[in-house]
Amino acid sequence: MHFIFFGSSEFAEITLKKLLKAQMKPFLVVTNPPKQKGRKHVLAPTPVHLLAQENNIPILTPEKLDDQAFINEFEKLKPELVILTAYGKIIPSRLLDIPTKGFINLHPSLLPQWRGATPIQSAILNGDKETGVSLILMDEQVDHGPIIQSAKYEIQNEKLNYEELSTELAVLGAELIIKTVPQYLREEIFPIPQDHSLATYCQKILPKDEKIQWNETCIKIDRKVRALNPQPGVFTKTINSQGNELILKIIKGYPGNRECSEKIPGTVFNFNDKLAVKCGEGFYVIEQIKPAGKQTMSSENFLRGNGWILNQVLNNSL
Repeated sequence: MHFIFFGSSEFAEITLKKLLKAQMKPFLVVTNPPKQKGRKHVLAPTPVHLLAQENNIPILTPEKLDDQAFINEFEKLKPELVILTAYGKIIPSRLLDIPTKGFINLHPSLLPQWRGATPIQSAILNGDKETGVSLILMDEQVDHGPIIQSAKYEIQNEKLNYEELSTELAVLGAELIIKTVPQYLREEIFPIPQDHSLATYCQKILPKDEKIQWNETCIKIDRKVRALNPQPGVFTKTINSQGNELILKIIKGYPGNRECSEKIPGTVFNFNDKLAVKCGEGFYVIEQIKPAGKQTMSSENFLRGNGWILNQVLNNSL
């Protein structure tokens, strides 16, 4: 199989690693250019870039896919197929037409549900009991092409966070590629158009979404913490004992359903030596927290040195 792999993120890295173990090695990897990271602005290659280097796979890192020089180079390679997942850029139609068997996209949802860039986060935020992965033959519209094959994943563990669910779906997706793509190339299975009337769409994660609104239910707050960690994360605000604003990132926790209706939403209290916060319904127990400028710590450790926070009302309007 003469194919090129397009991918950038950790999700794509896990997928490619499984393909390599199954002896499905691309002859080229296309990934995003290195980005500056950290205070020293060191250029950091994508996870897929590093994996390709380890396995002696040639790499291209185009800034723009519609650049004529890149298109000319891509045409000369004459790929039979492109397998793409978590790449991070829209593919121009001029590229889509080059591989003889097309571009196959591994998308982490059961299309046409959750089209867009945040399907894993959306499944968690929505409280879905089932998700999965889809292989589609790409067309010019995002996540719109006909489906080659899908695989379902039951979300039995309601504590799964984004990283954990992403890993599960990347592995499932790689297994689907290994099983299905050879069948597709032998014309044993054929793409089936999606029912576009059933399509649902992901919302972009905006800065306002990172703020915890304590008047929401503890279930919704728990979903947000699990869906948005580690990046971009979620936070709340308070005033510390010196009278200064303090931003607290909530890393991990769980919802509690004990009634504490006498408290105002946002009120902090002690629950089994952990920080807990009253919500619009129920309460949320914080297990790990990261105060601005400090390392992540258990809420027990934070509480030992910051007893002043008890009975505070956390407020994001500060």
